[in-house]
Amino acid sequence: MSGVRVRPIDSSHIGDLIRIAEETNLNRWTAAHYVDELKNEQAIMLRLETATNKTVAFIVGRIVPAVDDDLAVDADIYNIGVEPRHQRRGFGQMLFDSLLDTCREKHVRRIWLEVRETNFPAIGFYERNGFLAITVRNDFYANPRENGVVMRCDL
Repeated sequence: MSGVRVRPIDSSHIGDLIRIAEETNLNRWTAAHYVDELKNEQAIMLRLETATNKTVAFIVGRIVPAVDDDLAVDADIYNIGVEPRHQRRGFGQMLFDSLLDTCREKHVRRIWLEVRETNFPAIGFYERNGFLAITVRNDFYANPRENGVVMRCDL
């Protein structure tokens, strides 16, 4: 699809984020969660929009202090979702690359995330982008109850 571009998320996009999250079975956030994240100066919130300004994908992450080094910073990815009819077109990669650019600008050393253990397409995507499985969090997800795989990418 031509004419797609990465743009920052603002409060007017929250309905689209919730819709895409429901369509893709992401760990659900309420509108209040997204509003709170928008207020966080360390948040990285990006969306992919079409030429008609329709949101078709998004990514939400945050710069966080590294747990093992007071001077280092890491980042967490909380959600990345692409409308099902727009998947497998490189849109998730576009968003991830934009998040990665921001992380490099902020001198992030590692990026962390959790993914459902049965979400093989996402796990493959993350592995292709340099993530390694670190551990499993039992019963991390609800609806349905499922283990989460903790993954990390070193920059």
